Amino acid sequence: MVIKREIETDVLIVGNGGAGARAAIEVARNDLNVLMTAKGMFARCGATVTSDLDMDLPGKEAKEMFGFDGDIQDTAENFAQEMFEFGKYMNNEEIVLTHCQNATKYIKELIDWGMKVLGFWKGPGHKVPRGILSTGRSMMAALKRGVGQYRIDLADHTMVTNLLTSDGIITGAVGVDIRTGDFLIIKAKAVILATGGAQRLYRIITAPEELTGDGFAMAYQVGAELVDMEFPKFNASCLYWPESMHGIIYPSMSASVGGWWLNCKGERFMAKWDPVKMERVPSYMAAIAQAVEIIEGRGTPHGGIFVSFEHLPDEVLEYALQKYPWWHNYTYGSFNMLEFGMDPKKVVYEAGPACHYFCGGIKVNRHGETNVPGLFAAGEVQGGTMGTGRLIGNAVTECLVFGAIAGSSAANYANGVSKPALDKEQVDYYYEQVCAPLNRKNGVDVFEVRRRLQDISSRYIGPVREGSGLMDCLDEVGKIKKEALINQATRSKERIYNSEWIMALENESMLKIVEIIASTSLMREESRGGMYRRDFPDTDNKNWLKNILVKQKNGHIQIEARPVVAKLLKLPKREKIPYLTKK
Repeated sequence: MVIKREIETDVLIVGNGGAGARAAIEVARNDLNVLMTAKGMFARCGATVTSDLDMDLPGKEAKEMFGFDGDIQDTAENFAQEMFEFGKYMNNEEIVLTHCQNATKYIKELIDWGMKVLGFWKGPGHKVPRGILSTGRSMMAALKRGVGQYRIDLADHTMVTNLLTSDGIITGAVGVDIRTGDFLIIKAKAVILATGGAQRLYRIITAPEELTGDGFAMAYQVGAELVDMEFPKFNASCLYWPESMHGIIYPSMSASVGGWWLNCKGERFMAKWDPVKMERVPSYMAAIAQAVEIIEGRGTPHGGIFVSFEHLPDEVLEYALQKYPWWHNYTYGSFNMLEFGMDPKKVVYEAGPACHYFCGGIKVNRHGETNVPGLFAAGEVQGGTMGTGRLIGNAVTECLVFGAIAGSSAANYANGVSKPALDKEQVDYYYEQVCAPLNRKNGVDVFEVRRRLQDISSRYIGPVREGSGLMDCLDEVGKIKKEALINQATRSKERIYNSEWIMALENESMLKIVEIIASTSLMREESRGGMYRRDFPDTDNKNWLKNILVKQKNGHIQIEARPVVAKLLKLPKREKIPYLTKK
């Protein structure tokens, strides 16, 4: 029998990466009790710690604050306009301006806590240099020092599964202590979701395995609005082979160092998409072009495209590699790629698009507040910052800025409300749901459900989509929901560190997100940013300068399109334009 255990705090933070940790610091500064949970260990799990990162700030402030070679003309407003254009005008104006106006403040704080600065550069896609270079490990080590200055309770190896409400107001959450198998009941005045994205929906990804869309699903379940969910970001040229290195982004900078992309016929297929820029197109176009080659049967033996440097003299390649931090000394993270047989002078890589980031998410305002009282969101799980596409380096800046802002907002909210009273029937209902896969004697294999989810996501809601496939995806979702999801049964009935049990609970979140992505993609009858609709190949600024919002109502998905509002940032002409230059 699964044991129930109750915990109480002022503010619960779900997620302990960059956004969660920064939020926890802000809550603690307000002299409130704060509990930070995650499925792994603090500073050792989540997307932040795994990144070879840069963090963006306005060039003017980079020069004035840190002495870097930034462009004195690059103000916060200029930076915001560029983000707006790169996001294809789906970004929330207030959130983008808040992001750009507060970046320097929170980056400086991180440096003061000891984050190592490795340089300053102009990342791909940026018009001017804005990126302070570091590593995810160094950033999280700095945040760990910041967290250590305050009384912050940590609940590592804890999966929060459902939010608790009373009369539509957040009262806490429930979940599983993975270490003991106990069912946790967490009373809280406010909850901050900082759970990252849902990359694990796909077979080949660049992110850690714990990013399964839990935050999106929990928010959706209690009536919070989601926005721009049709825009997962896919990185081009990530490793497809060997299988043990699926998703490694080492070749993803290949265009910047002169690499060629070839299909199985030996053709540089980018000539069909942009005969001038070739491989140096924006990242979203690169992923789409590679996906089309694969879909149309011109891929490699292992389902990707070829990335080659054989045309470059060794001296030229060596010089080019030294200019890019992720290629320097042939390393990826702490791994020497030469030791894995990945020497670009000797190997033609098999690579292709991999899911890297979620641009959409929980709809918040510039204070990190959702439409549900007591619920806040920060970091990748929030929507509105990136629109349809993220400029490199902005993910970490988003975590710092909105982690701090959500923490402050949640603290102010918690200071103004009384202790919550839990709905016992609601708690009991979730207890039965959470324990069901463990208690069910016979049923559907959990791993098979995961494989089916990843298969339909990779097939139907990748960077290239079309109406018929999206309808097929929704049909498959219905079948999985009816035949498999409600009948999942773990083979092991052990409660302690039962990864199969946790996977079963994650599958429930993942199915919701697949349905939401397919539904919003089907509604958006155009191609924009990270989504290319083959049946609607133009970007339609006349009819589709609109955000698509999703909300659960009476157990059903409710979708609404709302016009983009911009008072300070410039919108494009309201006309249809070709999305790609393909002939």
